Amino acid sequence: MDFAVPDAAGIIQLALTPVFLLAGTAAFLNVFATRLARVSDRVNSLFETMAGVDNPDAARILHLYYLRKRTLALELAVVLATFSGVCTCLATLGLLTGAIRHAYRDFLLVGFFGIAVASLIGALGAFLVEMIVAGRSMLRQIANDRAHLERRHHRTYPSSAGPDGG
Repeated sequence: MDFAVPDAAGIIQLALTPVFLLAGTAAFLNVFATRLARVSDRVNSLFETMAGVDNPDAARILHLYYLRKRTLALELAVVLATFSGVCTCLATLGLLTGAIRHAYRDFLLVGFFGIAVASLIGALGAFLVEMIVAGRSMLRQIANDRAHLERRHHRTYPSSAGPDGG
């Protein structure tokens, strides 16, 4: 087999492209894992506050429902991003080993790199779902807190004048 230095340099350049995708995928995995840990902390906190309550209110149950949806979306994002990382590594390996058997290199490169990109798109889509669910949950919590404060304010100051009497 005749193997020239320019061929090796070209293979290394091609192999670096998936490595950048892998670095980006790792960064996304870090974000997903951090958010999943925060959701887990919120679930634990919510369960602690509901531990002594015989009949939890509807707002807490709804909040648990939103946290469950967020968890499922984040788990899907983690699975897809991990799969994307594996496919990126396989594409890189295919490039390096495909240099020996040129006939398989193109097929492996397109296949694994395409699956890696598609999986990363799916992971980002799942993350988008999680962000939407988190936003809706936060807006609902803000509305519930505001309504609770307004009811408490109305009980404290029955007239529409408010605390300053004006």
